[in-house]
Amino acid sequence: MIMGSFVPWIYYSFYCDIEPKVIYMSCVCVLGVLCIVISQWEKFSTAKYRSVRAVLFAALGLSGIVPAVHTMVRQGFLRSVTVGQLGWLILMAVLYLTGAFLYAKRIPERYFPGKCDLWFQSHQIFHILVVLAAVVHFHGISNLQQFRFLDGGQCMANV
Repeated sequence: MIMGSFVPWIYYSFYCDIEPKVIYMSCVCVLGVLCIVISQWEKFSTAKYRSVRAVLFAALGLSGIVPAVHTMVRQGFLRSVTVGQLGWLILMAVLYLTGAFLYAKRIPERYFPGKCDLWFQSHQIFHILVVLAAVVHFHGISNLQQFRFLDGGQCMANV
């Protein structure tokens, strides 16, 4: 889901800049496939490696910092956050990372043993935050796609 979140954002954010678009999309896809392979590896599916899995997915998500900074440098902060929908991307990242942190640290069941066995366990909270992140992502990407559509897909120098 992280990989799928970045690909459309990179596509529309670097719509007119083919080289960085291809590089960033390739890197995200390679890292995403690596996360899939490692997370499916039997050794890493045990509870002992829960934190490793959480860090791995957090690292994939944080890899988006490079293209995000690139758009801020290229377009300026205000345009990146408004037209470029970077604000929604940041909110999505906060939701993902919060979910990964709670899952890795086993919060709240760590502090309330036996009270969160059926409801409100970290894994459930993680999934709720991921769904919220997907909704936030959909909103931001829809706005960014609409901007490109209304712009007619025009590529202007220094945009």
